Amino acid sequence: MNRLLLLSASKIPAAASSLRGSYSGASAAARLSAARRFSGASGALTKGEVLSFDARNKFGFIVPDGVDKTDHENKDLFFVHRNDIKAVKSDGDRESAFFPKLRRGQRVEFRAGPPNEGTEAGKAYDVTLEGGKLVAPFEQGDLKRYIRSQKSRFGDRVFEIYSTTQDQKELERKIVEAYDMARERIEQQTATMTRVAKAAGIELELEDGAKHGSRGYDH
Repeated sequence: MNRLLLLSASKIPAAASSLRGSYSGASAAARLSAARRFSGASGALTKGEVLSFDARNKFGFIVPDGVDKTDHENKDLFFVHRNDIKAVKSDGDRESAFFPKLRRGQRVEFRAGPPNEGTEAGKAYDVTLEGGKLVAPFEQGDLKRYIRSQKSRFGDRVFEIYSTTQDQKELERKIVEAYDMARERIEQQTATMTRVAKAAGIELELEDGAKHGSRGYDH
């Protein structure tokens, strides 16, 4: 038994030496990743750049400073979900009806957390733009795109009415109803986005260069 213990003990220095050699030979990215994970456990404030963000699926990835933007592994990145983005609210403490989204290349800062179970990338939360500015709930031009989509939807509806309605009076009535509905949706969306934009410091843009609050969509 004593001989067995002596043999095992004699192997400890060699194992330690091998471990040191393995770590010292590790890539800079791997060492940075290990250091990041350690600091991430305490919620350290980290800065980086948005690698990707899928607004439809509500998530994306951030490349932290110090990690190559093209040559990296999943474990070097941070996963960000839409719910972990700190965004401008519309009215008081009530959450905006619009959801924040990040763009590729945006500079951000966040609290670093460990990966979710079964994943490699760390978890980013309390995400803001660099400097702590809250993420806007929509982007410049979103209202203009919404108005265009409603006009297109109205056009499709008119085409459908002409294709299925024979009586002239009924045809006119349906077209007027479709127009009123489209106009109402645009007015409601414009009013809501104007309130949110004021809080977010965003200048809304309508078609034909009209400013928010005008009736530029009537032309």
